[in-house]
Amino acid sequence: MDQRQRNALRILFSSRCNKRYVLTEEASSEICILDLDSFGGEQKWKEFRDRHPEWPLILVSIKHHEIADRNTLFVQKPIPVERLIAAIETHRSNLPGSNIQDSQPAFDNPRINITKPMSGMDSTPTSRVVSTRRAASLMSASQEQTFVGTSPDIDPTDPEQLQNIYYNPAHYLQGLSQQALNQAVRYNQAISMDGPWPPITLDIESNKIWVAATERQLRPFCTLPDTTLEVELTPHAEGWSPPSNAKGYPLQAFIWQLALWASRGRLPEGTRIHQPIYIRRWPNFTRLVVTPHAMAIAALWAQQPRSLLDTASVLNIPQRYVFAFYSAAHAIQLVGETRRAVDTLIQPPAIERSTNRGLFGRLLDRLRGGKRER
Repeated sequence: MDQRQRNALRILFSSRCNKRYVLTEEASSEICILDLDSFGGEQKWKEFRDRHPEWPLILVSIKHHEIADRNTLFVQKPIPVERLIAAIETHRSNLPGSNIQDSQPAFDNPRINITKPMSGMDSTPTSRVVSTRRAASLMSASQEQTFVGTSPDIDPTDPEQLQNIYYNPAHYLQGLSQQALNQAVRYNQAISMDGPWPPITLDIESNKIWVAATERQLRPFCTLPDTTLEVELTPHAEGWSPPSNAKGYPLQAFIWQLALWASRGRLPEGTRIHQPIYIRRWPNFTRLVVTPHAMAIAALWAQQPRSLLDTASVLNIPQRYVFAFYSAAHAIQLVGETRRAVDTLIQPPAIERSTNRGLFGRLLDRLRGGKRER
């Protein structure tokens, strides 16, 4: 394991296991943990077993492995803490001279409430993340269908279902707008996107996209693929000014909305659904189309990176809500996939919602037909 992973285990053993385990080097250890996803992991496993045929070993990997060796246990990543402790205790009970009668539990069960503000993020009013149900209700059924679609949850083990959750942004107006924005920033000039749609111009000086059409007129060009096959990006000379019939939209908010229209609850091609997602900064929801549960998703990722599927499971919401938010946030570079091995080592702790909800919030849930408090 690399140093970050070692540090993560040290913190885990110290904070959640009552310091009953100590991370040490192989020579002085009683039980070894080996990461098969590390460079040469399979070879390291073979070499370890050649040196120590009977040594208790715990293998960890993102991919499932069937282990026939009675001295080897397997725990799949991201590691559920309970399973790691169970594997250690199983090996520990078989160590020579072992007499395990500890009265202390191996780990405690920390309670995390997603309604708390996140440290290290931009200052965010608590009201933004208090009620994800309230945020979800702000979007009508027709708006929800427009921005997040109606796709049911998928079985990630079914290749056909998996294939249907992806789209290619480059085939939509979203991708062309991102390309035009990059060119406008690079050359510091306004760029027009000339195509079958009404006139659209990105203006770096005003930090806006100017569109000579209403959203209703523009949306059909944003939801259909391959409308960008015959287009031209035209630079404008310094001093360009928008036409009188054009409306200006903030650049980031406009691309966010284009991504929602194009994705409709799908993911950009190449997105890894099992890779933990982190959020770079808190979205400015006052300027953005707020999709159902967007604030809760952002709050969860701000606490700790989680995969897309895990996010939907933890928040108990349809996958398309998570996919739509990710697609829009990814389009304006607010989120990304984790690259550090340590981020996929330990499974994030379970989320327990606060039971101290206000009377007003409970009444709103009942009026909306939500679940009654018990």
